[in-house]
Amino acid sequence: MMLKYSKSATNLTELEDLGCTIIHEVDAHNMSKHPLLKQKLFDRIIFNFPATALKWSESNDRQIKKHQRLMKGFLSSCHDMLEENGEIHVTHKVKEPYCKWEIEKLAEDVGLCLVEKVWFRRSEYPGYSNKRGSGARADETFPAGNSYTFKFARAT
Repeated sequence: MMLKYSKSATNLTELEDLGCTIIHEVDAHNMSKHPLLKQKLFDRIIFNFPATALKWSESNDRQIKKHQRLMKGFLSSCHDMLEENGEIHVTHKVKEPYCKWEIEKLAEDVGLCLVEKVWFRRSEYPGYSNKRGSGARADETFPAGNSYTFKFARAT
């Protein structure tokens, strides 16, 4: 991470100074089984602009299925990690081809329901800078327009 992202050391130090616990290399599909997380419940679990490493183009059906497996595994793992009124927030682009991920359906498939869907406005997050996930341009931002934050809770 330190090699990929120029401000990662500064950001991690700032989070630690704020009292945050930082855990690396957690499998999104098995978070609830991680030794430091398995006994914890959260009021909010947030995943901004999730993605898997690109093997094909974003519009390729195989790449979309790869992203869907990531999201379904993440949402399923989060389900049992929520406090009673907890929420999972996923910020995601909604135009083609990203809408094909079907985030809302994936959440429903693992027992979650949509509470709210709001436009993502970077201006509401001072200091936030999204980054590409991998490759030579990993430290660059990407256009985050046409994105929503989907807020899910356990279905009753």
